[in-house]
Amino acid sequence: MRILVTNDDGYGSEGIKKLTEIAESLGEVVVIAPKENCSGIGHSYSIFKKIEVEGLYLEDKKRTDYIVSGTPVDCVALAIRHFMREKIDLILSGINHGENISYDIYYSGTVSAAREGIINGIPSISVSSTDYFNPMFETATKFLGILFDSWNIKRLPTDTLLNINVPSIPFDELKGVEITRLGRRVYYDEPFETNNEEGKMHFKVFGKPPGGFVEEGTDYSAIKENKVSLTPIHLDATNHREMKSWNDVVNLKKLIDSF
Repeated sequence: MRILVTNDDGYGSEGIKKLTEIAESLGEVVVIAPKENCSGIGHSYSIFKKIEVEGLYLEDKKRTDYIVSGTPVDCVALAIRHFMREKIDLILSGINHGENISYDIYYSGTVSAAREGIINGIPSISVSSTDYFNPMFETATKFLGILFDSWNIKRLPTDTLLNINVPSIPFDELKGVEITRLGRRVYYDEPFETNNEEGKMHFKVFGKPPGGFVEEGTDYSAIKENKVSLTPIHLDATNHREMKSWNDVVNLKKLIDSF
């Protein structure tokens, strides 16, 4: 297998080092990751911007890693269209410092890198450890080792990414594994003005950690119960159940007749 490893916390983060070690047990690895921390950058793509790439040859690994001045999505795009053009069997993104659950998946560069993979028809997995300040990567890597031993990775779908969140606790304290849906998140971030210089306002956005709703079957509930959450995420965000009801909201006949 040819495996791309990337993340949003930056090439120097501990999480990507641990994920790379797991990937090396599965096949040939290429690491292409952002130079800087890109947390919260979402699915940003550097259109019309110059992207600098630094190749770093690792003598002990006999491979070259690539450090990118752009975003996680840029890293995946560069892999697909340049550095790994011939073949990518699997994209692994992470291990993220802090969980990526519920609405986090729209902000997360880690999940977005995996999403860019399935946009291009490549099986992709995003992995997070649930504590930002004290991520227990050993627990996450041990779980991934067991997971990859028990799965036929080549059967992973190419239109659905797998989002994995591993509680940041000792492995023997995990209460199991659950296939989950996205839960509901509550955010408390607010903009705070830090100073005002020469008529320019400066803000920082921060707040207490986000909360959520404990609902059976969700990723939020699973990690609160110290379970590993596995959430399949599809590209189709259409609310199919509500499509017919919108006929009552939007007078389609009137709209059609107006043309």
